[in-house]
Amino acid sequence: MQTSIGSNSTTTDDGVKCIKNERQALLAFKQGLVDEHGWLSSWGSEEEKKNCCEWEGVQCSNTTGHITVLNLTTYSYDLYFILRGNLSPSLFELQHLIYLDLSGNNFNLSHIPESIGSLNKIHHLDLNYCNLSGSLPSQLANLTSLQYLDLGYNNFNSVKNLEWLSHLSYLQYLDLSRIDLSKVNNDWLQYFPIINTSSTSLIYLNLGGNNLTTSAFEWLFNFSNSLVSLSLYSNQFRGPIPETFSCMTLLEELIFSNNQLEGGIPKSFGNLCKLRYLELYDNHLDGMLLELIGNLSGCLQLSLEELCLGGNKIKGPLPDMIKNFHSLRVLDLFNTQLSGTVPESIGLLSNLDGLYISSNSLNGTINESHFSTLSKLRGLGMSSSSLSINFSNDWIPPFQLQYIRLGSCKLGPSFPSWLKSHRNFSYLDISESGISDSIPEWFWNLSSRVVYVNLASNHISGNLPDLSTKFSHSFPPGIDLSKNELEGPLPVLPVNVTSINLSENRFSGSISSLCTITGGTIQFLDVSHNQLSGEFPDCITQWTSLEILNLANNHLVGKIPNSIGSLYYLESLALQNNSFSGEIPQSLGNCSALQFLDLNYNNFSGKIPTWIGERLSSLSFLLLRSNNFSGDIPLKLCWLKNITVLDLSNNNLSGNIPSCIQNLTTLAQKESSAIDYYFAVSYPDGNGYYKGFYVDKASVMWKGMERDYENGNLKTLKIIDLSSNKLTGKIPVEVSVLSGLVQLNLSRNQLTGWIPSKIGQMRQLESLDLSQNQLSGHLPGSMSQLNFLSTLNLSYNNFSWRIPLSTQMQSFNASAFVGNPLLCGLPLTPTCPGDEKSKSKSTDSGGKDNQEDTAEFWKSFKPGIELGAAIGFVGVLAVKLDHPWKHLCFLLFNNVRVRFSNLKDCLYLLVAAVGLLVTEHVSRLGRKLKLYEASVSS
Repeated sequence: MQTSIGSNSTTTDDGVKCIKNERQALLAFKQGLVDEHGWLSSWGSEEEKKNCCEWEGVQCSNTTGHITVLNLTTYSYDLYFILRGNLSPSLFELQHLIYLDLSGNNFNLSHIPESIGSLNKIHHLDLNYCNLSGSLPSQLANLTSLQYLDLGYNNFNSVKNLEWLSHLSYLQYLDLSRIDLSKVNNDWLQYFPIINTSSTSLIYLNLGGNNLTTSAFEWLFNFSNSLVSLSLYSNQFRGPIPETFSCMTLLEELIFSNNQLEGGIPKSFGNLCKLRYLELYDNHLDGMLLELIGNLSGCLQLSLEELCLGGNKIKGPLPDMIKNFHSLRVLDLFNTQLSGTVPESIGLLSNLDGLYISSNSLNGTINESHFSTLSKLRGLGMSSSSLSINFSNDWIPPFQLQYIRLGSCKLGPSFPSWLKSHRNFSYLDISESGISDSIPEWFWNLSSRVVYVNLASNHISGNLPDLSTKFSHSFPPGIDLSKNELEGPLPVLPVNVTSINLSENRFSGSISSLCTITGGTIQFLDVSHNQLSGEFPDCITQWTSLEILNLANNHLVGKIPNSIGSLYYLESLALQNNSFSGEIPQSLGNCSALQFLDLNYNNFSGKIPTWIGERLSSLSFLLLRSNNFSGDIPLKLCWLKNITVLDLSNNNLSGNIPSCIQNLTTLAQKESSAIDYYFAVSYPDGNGYYKGFYVDKASVMWKGMERDYENGNLKTLKIIDLSSNKLTGKIPVEVSVLSGLVQLNLSRNQLTGWIPSKIGQMRQLESLDLSQNQLSGHLPGSMSQLNFLSTLNLSYNNFSWRIPLSTQMQSFNASAFVGNPLLCGLPLTPTCPGDEKSKSKSTDSGGKDNQEDTAEFWKSFKPGIELGAAIGFVGVLAVKLDHPWKHLCFLLFNNVRVRFSNLKDCLYLLVAAVGLLVTEHVSRLGRKLKLYEASVSS
């Protein structure tokens, strides 16, 4: 190797030059990156690596030696985000670049540097899916030679100006998908026609996820003579599909998924003779499938290769005429409203590569004749239907499936032997398929490219082999064997497993075998509902990507190790129904992404940590029931604004209920909330990735009964349960602000005072339990406004006077009010004191005046008032003098069957009695009391 052009370039024996300052720019770019897989190992300053033109992803001009191509995309690889770090401005010192592709890497929310404007020779710029943020620099206007620009799938959130688009007159390919353009002026579409004024016209346009509305249709038709591919998914398009799209005669791809389009497909679409790909899934299209397919007949049926109509309201059976679409490679009718049987004529689509008809109401039997000529079939989805798969044991399919989704189809009771011939599958779901068998040995000779296996919800029995030897280390696998009858010890798992679900089986023995997972790829681990023993695995520091950990319902003991704090991405932690003990480690506060924490039914002790409110601000579910927590409820729990279920019941908590409870603002909202977690598993050939969804499940006390909630039902619950503690003081009036609360349980405490008068504002309440406290006073009339209340328990308190009248309140059994001697009215007693006399007088001839009613009222009521005054006087005297007579006060009250929670109630009685005795106008008093009764009843 010899140096030429001074010290600014390096020339190799073959004459290719590497410019020194460009090499240094690349090394500065590399310095800001984390390259865990050594992809850029050829980049270096060592003598043998100085020729940057030979580096990975780099190409130079044969004549000038300048770097012209930098291709570092990861999309052609099996692992995403091979590189991560910062997008260094030094990269844009490569001013002779004509091609730059960084797509699929992770630049940690870096901004695009303004220096990108120096790449004025570039033709191709691809920054798709790079985790970039900020705005789009106006210096993009300098890239006037651009023909290809892809900025899609990033986190640009400050985009206010797209005027720079008007300078890119040579643009043929433009992708601005998933960019927030809500802050851009409404007339930003005016910049696009300028692109189309040159001899070069826009061919590919992707504006998916840009919040476009139907008004954009007129503008789009300006490109009717040039567009070959148009993507408008995830926008706000409504109404029918315009017939005008049939004028785009060059269209080969039209993507309108995830909008609000209605009606059917225009009949004129049958004349789009070049259209190969039509994607309309997740809209509001309706009608019979036979009619929709009929509208596509014409020259289109000769060209159409992919038809995606899933997620609409399309009805009827699969029509036999589908066999006329001879070029069809993909037919996707997932999650529509199809019914009937699958016609055998589907087997005549000899070019079919993917058939996806899951989540419909299809029935009948699928046999070999349905697939007789489908030699190219690679993807088959028929799950969530009532289909029965009936293949003979010796049948050898004419195809090799890569994607198999037959969950909930009837395949059993024997393990399907026809799977034996499929050696290249990457995704297999035969869950809930009626298999009552053991897994045959041949099954574990899996495809070397498998990334996901789901055999859940069957009756599969037996032991599992060493799974670490059954999966290729090239593709991190996901494994779901939950809800079966497997037994024995936990299997040794692949070191690079992505997700593992072995829950609801009969595994026993130590949990320590989980420590064989060392690859750092594990995102989801669930071994709940087994018979596992031992302590919390202390090897979790190797699980740096873990998002969901469920060890619930086993026989685990000991403390949670401090190493739990290394799980920075943890969103869900379920440890309920074990024998864990000790305090909650403070290091758990490092898991700031935590949304679900269930520690119910353990032996945890100490105070509830204040840092839960300070550092776990994303918590939606905090479940600490049936432990040994003590002390006050921390005020900083009120910082949990996202909380939807707060269960601190059956502990030893004391002190008052914090009045800051009103700051739990999610409980003041009527909208429901769902927490759906997913783990992603890479598709082996780089065409995409699959998502396996996980929804938290928990055991919740609901209306007095413990129930298990899962599969999204948790999202309907908004609960506060503080029952079975030693809480004192009043129910804070601020609780009435939580108008979205569905259940409030404060029973079996030592609470005093009255029920907040504005409790009627909590209109969503379905369950209210205040039983077994020392609460007193009248029941607020606003309780009659709780129209959804279906469970009520106010028993064994000191409530008095009348039960409010309403259809809801009188519908409860008397047991809801028992143990309150001074409480009257339905359903406890037919009437309250004085009701009988008032009723009899009101049914007389009507000629009696109010004075007679008043006299009768006083005749029956005055002795009780005078007795109350006398007892009240004794009570006040006892309080004032701090005399032993104060005990006599309570004794007298008990003798007349009156119960008071404290001496203050004695004063209340005295004031009421004296007020009545000094009243001079008896008739006025009678009328006022009647008006009071009427208001309470209403």
